[in-house]
Amino acid sequence: MSLLYPTLLRERITALSVDELKALGVKALLLDVDNTLTRHHSQELSAEVAAWLDAVQAAGIRPLLVSNSKLPRIRPFAEKLGLPFIHTALKPLPFGFRRAVKALGCPKSACMAIGDQTFTDVLGARMCGLRVVQLVPIETETGWSFRVRRRLERGVLKRYTNKQKARKHG
Repeated sequence: MSLLYPTLLRERITALSVDELKALGVKALLLDVDNTLTRHHSQELSAEVAAWLDAVQAAGIRPLLVSNSKLPRIRPFAEKLGLPFIHTALKPLPFGFRRAVKALGCPKSACMAIGDQTFTDVLGARMCGLRVVQLVPIETETGWSFRVRRRLERGVLKRYTNKQKARKHG
C-alpha cells in the first residue's frame, strides 16, 4: 500500500466509532488538532467531538495530541482537554509519531493516527509504521500552500477510493 494512502477514510472524527476502534485493536490514538479535532487555530471542541473523545477515553483508549503547531498554540488546548501532547512534531517526518508511541507505551500495532492531511498526517504515520485514519478537513484553509497541497491530495484520494471500490467489487 502507498505511503500516501490511509488505512481508513472518514468524513469526520465522530464517524469513527469506539466499537470500530476496539475491533481494530486500537489502544492509543495519535490525534492531529487543526481541522481534525477543531477548526484551524481554535481552542474549542464541538459538543460532538468532546462527547466522542469522552467515549474513547471511557473505552480505555488513550489519546495523545500530535501537532506541527508550536507550544503556545497546543499547550492551552491540550491542558483544557487534559491530554498529553507533542508540539512541533515536524510531520511528515516520523519523529513526532515515534515520540508519541514511546510516550504512550503501546506497540505501534495498538496505535492509530488520525489527521486531515495526506502529506503530513498520513505520510508521517505511514513512515512510522502506523495505521492512520484520514478525515475530510473541518473547514477549507485559505493559504496558498494549503490550496496547492489540497489539490494534490484530491488526486491521491481519488486513486485511493478507486482502489477501494475495485477491491470491493473484484
